Amino acid sequence: MDETLPENNMDKWLSAPSQRTLSDYIADQLRQAILADQLKPNQRMVEQEIAENMKTSRGPVRDALKILENEGLVARQPHRGAFVAELNLDDFIEIYTLREALENLALRYAIKHASTKQIESLEELVRSMREIAKQDPVDQVEATDVDLEFHHTICKISGHRRVLSSWESLSGQIRIVVLKHRLFNPGDLRSRSIAWHERIVEALREHNTEMAVN
Repeated sequence: MDETLPENNMDKWLSAPSQRTLSDYIADQLRQAILADQLKPNQRMVEQEIAENMKTSRGPVRDALKILENEGLVARQPHRGAFVAELNLDDFIEIYTLREALENLALRYAIKHASTKQIESLEELVRSMREIAKQDPVDQVEATDVDLEFHHTICKISGHRRVLSSWESLSGQIRIVVLKHRLFNPGDLRSRSIAWHERIVEALREHNTEMAVN
């Protein structure tokens, strides 16, 4: 006997639990603080302190820290609690190489599916990069955010759901790696990055996989 409920009745009995929504909100606030370097590597994340500051209970804070732990932004130490994760050189290499693999795969799929309108949206992001490059000094945080938006857009254009999900789950760590690279290489946007992104857009327009991934 098929006991599956009709799909069109789901909206009458399914709803997002408020606790989960609150956990996501707290995770987002903490994530932004970590990525903005307001919460420092190895800084302890005290559940009670966070809960009091955000005027909530410890339950959703605990869930939020678990979300960030799964993203690699928080590390839990036995008998000590949760801390802002500190990335070492091996972490940076792993994140960079995984990012490269995901984005190359996304490009291979995006080349097959990208519409003219979608390519134009990427061109607009490259124009934003050019405007940022005119700044003196360049706002490296803004440059990083536009860079990640560009690649996030390609992942969405690709239509590959698991690539998109994997990239999004890694995006916090990717942002840290890219931002640190830009801070140590402030001329990168002008000297290399813009031209590289322009080449990707041209490859999508010409359906040229080799140009895109090399």
